[in-house]
Amino acid sequence: MGWVLLITAVVGIWAARWIRIDYYTEAPGDAVAVQPLVEIDGAPAYESDGSFMLLYIRRRDRITLLRYFQAWLDPDIDAQEKDYSEPNESPAELDALSESDMTRAQFAARKLALERIGERVEILEGLVVTSVVSTRPAADVLEPGDVLLAIDGKPVLPGDPDNVFTTTIRSREIGASVEVTFERDGETRTEAIETVSNGGKGDKEFPVIGLLADVRYEYPFDIAFGGEIETIGGPSAGLAMTLALLDELTPGELSGGGDVAVTGTIDVDGSVGNVGRVDLKAKAAARRGAVLMLVPRCHPPAEPDAYASPDDYALAQDFKESCDDEVRRADAAVDIVIEVATLDEALDALADHGGEPIPDVAVTTTTQSA
Repeated sequence: MGWVLLITAVVGIWAARWIRIDYYTEAPGDAVAVQPLVEIDGAPAYESDGSFMLLYIRRRDRITLLRYFQAWLDPDIDAQEKDYSEPNESPAELDALSESDMTRAQFAARKLALERIGERVEILEGLVVTSVVSTRPAADVLEPGDVLLAIDGKPVLPGDPDNVFTTTIRSREIGASVEVTFERDGETRTEAIETVSNGGKGDKEFPVIGLLADVRYEYPFDIAFGGEIETIGGPSAGLAMTLALLDELTPGELSGGGDVAVTGTIDVDGSVGNVGRVDLKAKAAARRGAVLMLVPRCHPPAEPDAYASPDDYALAQDFKESCDDEVRRADAAVDIVIEVATLDEALDALADHGGEPIPDVAVTTTTQSA
């Protein structure tokens, strides 16, 4: 009997390591200083004693049974069920979205920091590919960094004001092809790419080719983000990258000489957006000794009639409650947690806690160039 139980236990553990289920886990990741990961070519960079630390969580999709049992025992690991059959929720699509979000966050960080120190940023013709879905047709033709210049002969104007790229694809029958003109390494090419279904049902089904793209900017000098940033996906490091870049481009200690933990998306207009699991990120920040943490403000929902349905309004209420709860738990892990809604509010919060303000300059506006 003893041998039977032992063999059963061994087989069970072996099976638990290989059997995967439609659950994902989230756990505290780490806090990474951003300044050492910023490379500036063509302008002076200033050293600082303090740092801005981006925060990330460790997420695992389609976990094993063993990981599920580990989450059940560890209070710092959360396991949640997920329906991966929903449109835009496959592992390949989630990976592409995560990669695109990080790239777009870097675009916004560069634009905001450069304009803040008085440099001009131009919007150029075309769109830049930020990611491709590995299981979609675009992956056979395009790659991140390609510049989309035209689709079916229609030029993609600076900033794509008419959304010509997306609307042209959506106007096709599923299975039809579109002619995409793009530039790579100085060479212009035109290739046909077949459209496929996005996986939706009924009126939610439409044709796609499987890429994500963003506005194409021209910066006055080269700025690159390397190191761990290259392996971290999602948009939540946007504010941290913006502040770190500003600290590198200006004299003085924007952080006040200490290590400041930061999480929050950043938009090109300077607004700071919400991110998930602020509480888990706070635990990562505390492990690295951060005493000050900037997080996105939890905005209350709009009036009920601003939503498409009562269910949407209820979801907005739930999100606000969840956001407030995460900030409360973050406040228990880090000494000082400050909610901010814009880049200006973040700079004011740093100044209130010993940070040196950035020099006053005439902030320029982004211009378009055909």
